[in-house]
Amino acid sequence: MANIIQKLFGLQKRATHSVNLRDPALVDLLGGRTTEAGVRVDESSALTCATVWAAVRVISESAASLPLITYRREGSTRSRASDHPLYNLLHDEPCPGIGSLVWREALFAHALTYGNGYAEIERRVSDNTPVALWLLSPDRVEPYREMDGNVYYKVTQPKGGHVTLAGANVIHLRGLGGDGLVGYSVIRTARESLGLTIAAQQFGAKLFGTGARPSGVLEHPGRLSDDARQRLRADYERLHSGLDNAHRIAILEEGMKWQALGVPPDDAQFLQTRQFQVAEVARWFNVPSSKLRDNTGQTYSSIEAENQAFYTETLRPWLIRFEQELQIRLLNSVERRQFYFEHLIEGLLRADIKTRFDVYALAKNWGILSTNEIRERENLPPIDGGDQYLQPLNMQPLDAPTGPSAPTATPALAPAPSPSADSTPAGAGAPVIDVAATALNGAQVESLLNIVLQASTGVIPLATAKALAEAAFPFIDATTLQKIFGTIEVKPVAVEPNTAPAPDAPQRKRGGGNARKKN
Repeated sequence: MANIIQKLFGLQKRATHSVNLRDPALVDLLGGRTTEAGVRVDESSALTCATVWAAVRVISESAASLPLITYRREGSTRSRASDHPLYNLLHDEPCPGIGSLVWREALFAHALTYGNGYAEIERRVSDNTPVALWLLSPDRVEPYREMDGNVYYKVTQPKGGHVTLAGANVIHLRGLGGDGLVGYSVIRTARESLGLTIAAQQFGAKLFGTGARPSGVLEHPGRLSDDARQRLRADYERLHSGLDNAHRIAILEEGMKWQALGVPPDDAQFLQTRQFQVAEVARWFNVPSSKLRDNTGQTYSSIEAENQAFYTETLRPWLIRFEQELQIRLLNSVERRQFYFEHLIEGLLRADIKTRFDVYALAKNWGILSTNEIRERENLPPIDGGDQYLQPLNMQPLDAPTGPSAPTATPALAPAPSPSADSTPAGAGAPVIDVAATALNGAQVESLLNIVLQASTGVIPLATAKALAEAAFPFIDATTLQKIFGTIEVKPVAVEPNTAPAPDAPQRKRGGGNARKKN
């Protein structure tokens, strides 16, 4: 029996393993088996389920829409290797006529449904450089491992026959698997669960196709011949089946009665069953239900949090699998030390405009991003002088010397202008403070200026003013405070003497304070 099947379907028995008549692939080839729900489930029929289609689509589209970049390592930094031949191959056109998004979308869809996605690597004969990546239909590829440990791929051609490809010439994107050679098919593993989903979908379609009425029987008081029963059934279905015949009045003759069978959909909680199946499919594909347009169990506070969870829990494992497979198949051992592949995820995790610009401001103030790097993230052209990095001047390494003798990178104070009647209050010798050196906000700058002004006018002693500044602004280093208060010239504001007697002041009589008033 096994030999007949092998000859009939072209299966060749290898020395490394034998043909298993219970192999799921062979069962599917012979017509497959139905699930307990009474429906047949395979990779094609599963995609007719809206929830399965949505899960495969959202994962494959989201992963394929992320730009795939080839990077060059340059010491502790990196740069885009746009001059490398693999850059355009992966980023723009993996094979003639197919863009990178469409190519990767198909590869991820194959891996999500069949458990494995394949692409043949076409190499230039002269230097073995990859020049094209051709997608292979996963149902026509059979990987196997020989006794020497090498992996080969038997590819069945559409017009018959097969070719064998070396593992080094095939990109193999695997899903979760047990032996590391092939990945499990989610559709086959979830056959019973998906069978219930498809059965519920077909039940609803048939329910509304019969006018949303349950099945039943016609009772006849007499005995009908076989031909009469067939004619009665055909006439009744023709007159009362389908949406066009819904709610038509049935005329029963010869004492016949209609007896409904089955459970009404409301009592069976038909809609709740279909709702549960959405969450069931989401669990199989490890995707948030909200990404399948089911918001009944929404737990995320914002779209940003939802996208973060979707990337971390769903996309990231697939992206890493793909990047590592490209590293192994497309780069040799020498090139791997210098080049690598990585997806840009900033677009997926892009926040709203207010959050983005708050983060940009923080990154720029602490020297993490330059102005032009921020503009690049916002798709804006660079500007002159925008490549400089900024940082607060009051920050310094922990092992840097402190105190008045500690060196500073830039002077903390700008040269004090000569006081004039237009710019400086009379009698004031306050220096001009470099706000950038102190890293203060507007209110703090105003408070510091008030202390300096009171010290320069003699309202409070200079030492007291400096102590107040040290207590109020402990993050300003001693050198900066010394330069601020060390250049103050105290010029008390002149106060005109007041010789007029105070109102209601008692007048002292001549002749002593003990003079008595005469009666």
